[in-house]
Amino acid sequence: MSVKNPSIAITPGARPEITDRYYRVYTYQSVDRVPDLEFGYWPQTIRRWLKEGLPLELTREETNDMFCPKVDAYFGFEYDRYPLPLKIGMNPAFEEVVLEKKANSEVVRGTDGIVAERYKNDSDDSSIPHYLEFPVKTPEDWTEVKTRYQLDDPSRVVPASELEGARRAMAEGHSIRVFFVGFYGQLRNWLGMENLSYAFYDYPDMIHDMMDLWAELAARQIEQLPPDIRIDKIDWWEDMASRNGPLVSPAQFREFIQPAYRRVMQAARKRGCVVCLVDSDGDPHDIVANFLEEGVNVMFPLEVTAGVDPYAWRKEFGLEMRLQGGIAKTPLVEGGAAIDRELERIRPLLEQGGYIPHLDHLVPPDISFDHYRQYLDKKRRLIGK
Repeated sequence: MSVKNPSIAITPGARPEITDRYYRVYTYQSVDRVPDLEFGYWPQTIRRWLKEGLPLELTREETNDMFCPKVDAYFGFEYDRYPLPLKIGMNPAFEEVVLEKKANSEVVRGTDGIVAERYKNDSDDSSIPHYLEFPVKTPEDWTEVKTRYQLDDPSRVVPASELEGARRAMAEGHSIRVFFVGFYGQLRNWLGMENLSYAFYDYPDMIHDMMDLWAELAARQIEQLPPDIRIDKIDWWEDMASRNGPLVSPAQFREFIQPAYRRVMQAARKRGCVVCLVDSDGDPHDIVANFLEEGVNVMFPLEVTAGVDPYAWRKEFGLEMRLQGGIAKTPLVEGGAAIDRELERIRPLLEQGGYIPHLDHLVPPDISFDHYRQYLDKKRRLIGK
């Protein structure tokens, strides 16, 4: 299926020399079809599939990897963007300490300073840690943690080998991608969701300072790159919504978060970036307009079970808003005709363009190996692979 609608203008500033399908779909350039992508698996799902015939030899660590490369390679998913790793993490990190050992879990203070109960590799109890304590509770805590993010830290220089890899990828027609933990996401890592919700009111100056620091770290990573290194796409991880809506109001977003996005996105646009994705679970509808104002224009993963309606979003925000994900998981539990109906539901979005279909989050363990393969076969026929 060709996804170029001749009535849709190519995105201003798009690079015609880039050949990867992902970039061309999201810049409304001609392309033979959308890329065949999916978005990971619960560890319990991989364990189930191994029992049902998934023909792979995996270590315990690999079965606990939600984005296991061996599983992706087995299914033949297409990831042809070049990831340029940047250096904005904590330095020095906290020392990892095991605080308590239990039968199926350990309570650990990790290198990020977060205390969490983590389940052992062979436990099916949970794939998500139980978070108990975060490194920042007050402005005094922030003063100490902030020292671990020095702007002039020599370790923040991108190695020459990574730059050469990017140059080779550019010469081969690939787009260059960078990834950042987003502003809500990073502050949640420092404070925890509940403490962060209070801190917007109790410590607004601290929140502004945190946002400013994270924005400056990210923007300087882009600005330090040699002038021949372009940035074609940015991915932001936020996870800042539930099924009931975003975890900040549009007004809070505009006051605290949006200036930070503006700082980084201005630096990225100077490098040619016209595609920018935000990863937020739940239903972030009420802050989509805020994201679009700053050039964050790909919404992902479009959780159907949280009430996201990609058709309504496209009608409201137009083709400026690109879409990724949006296929409900529950039809795969039933299989057969239920999968057919779900794929027919999203067909018109493919015809509009600016949309890459895949499941709206990780594959849960109630989906069988056989039904998942059914789904992939049918989706691939739909996209023309």
